[in-house]
Amino acid sequence: MASKASNTPRILTAEDIWGAKDIEERTVEIPQWGGAVRIRTLTKKQADEMQARATSTDRYTKQPVVDNDMLVALLFVESMIEPQLTLEDYERLRERSAVAIALLQREILAASGLSQLAVSEADKSNGTRPDIAIRVLPGARTEDDEGGTEDKVVGE
Repeated sequence: MASKASNTPRILTAEDIWGAKDIEERTVEIPQWGGAVRIRTLTKKQADEMQARATSTDRYTKQPVVDNDMLVALLFVESMIEPQLTLEDYERLRERSAVAIALLQREILAASGLSQLAVSEADKSNGTRPDIAIRVLPGARTEDDEGGTEDKVVGE
C-alpha cells in the first residue's frame, strides 16, 4: 500500500510476509450439480511438488515432459477442500458434465495461479510456441475492407 504523502509503496518486512493471509478460499457454484464446492489457492511448495509429480523424462529426447492430465488431476485434488477428492475420485469426476468440469477447472486454475505455468510448460513439452504467428488463409468469407480477399497473419 502506498503512503498518501507519496506514491512510494511501503516496503514489507519479513514479518509482514510471514503474517500475510495469502492462501484464499473460494466457493464455486456449479449449477449443473445443484450446489457449490470450496477451493483454495495453493502454496508455492504445493505448486512445485505438483509440477514435479506431473513431469517425467522423455525416454528418447531425455527432456522433461509435463503430463498435463496428471497436472490437472493434481490441481483438482490439492485445490478442492470441500468435498475432498482423491486421484481416483478425479477419474470418476471425468465422467461428469464437461461444462461443470470446465467451470470448476477454470476457477481452480485462476485460483492456483498455475494457468500460465501450465500453458508454458505444455508448450515446452510439445515443442510449440504460444507466440508463433499463425497464417489464416483466405476463405469464402474472408474479405478486406475493399471487398477483396487477403492473407491474414495472427500473432505478429
